[in-house]
Amino acid sequence: MNMQLNKLLKTGLTVLIPLCAAGNADAAIVTFSLDYSGLAFGNAATAQGLISLDEQLIPNPGSAFFDFSNNDAIKAFTLTVSNATGGLGNGTFQMTDFDFATWDSAGETLDFSQQLIGQWTQGGGWGKSARWDGGAGEFNLYAKAGSSAPTSSGYFTLAANNDFLNGDLLKLVSFKPVSGSVQPVPLPAPIWLFGSAVGVFLSRKAVKKDH
Repeated sequence: MNMQLNKLLKTGLTVLIPLCAAGNADAAIVTFSLDYSGLAFGNAATAQGLISLDEQLIPNPGSAFFDFSNNDAIKAFTLTVSNATGGLGNGTFQMTDFDFATWDSAGETLDFSQQLIGQWTQGGGWGKSARWDGGAGEFNLYAKAGSSAPTSSGYFTLAANNDFLNGDLLKLVSFKPVSGSVQPVPLPAPIWLFGSAVGVFLSRKAVKKDH
């Protein structure tokens, strides 16, 4: 019986070890806090949000468009605008208020475990570009028609009230991971099945031994 058990464990571990390695390399969902400020544009508007991303589906380095309606890269999103002039564009907005988001790491591999704004790029630091200079990458949001959500009005810049001509401008000043937000994807099913099989085998062996 010991030989059978040893053989089972050896075979199982041969399968389990590479699967564990693959599981560790698999995607993780990371939540970032977003902060926007109108100070650079002379207004008092602000915006705070949370976005949950599947790291495996974010090109890093690279660039992409993410459709809010069907892209798995963005798992959750909310953004609250406050203090907009005349209250135009204030409110809390969800994924359903936006068409798509844009992402560009400026050709660099960004460290998702740290504050992204200011990480080194040839354009002077991610998120630190001049308003119309894309050399430092990009992250932006595009509101749906009819929504009063903020929308893109330049690199790393939103315009309140879905009005890129007259809405209060907001600069992205912080894009950092929320502490403890990493959520690993569950290990593949074969690992759990193997564990269950070994458990059943050992239980039966113990019962037979007791008798």
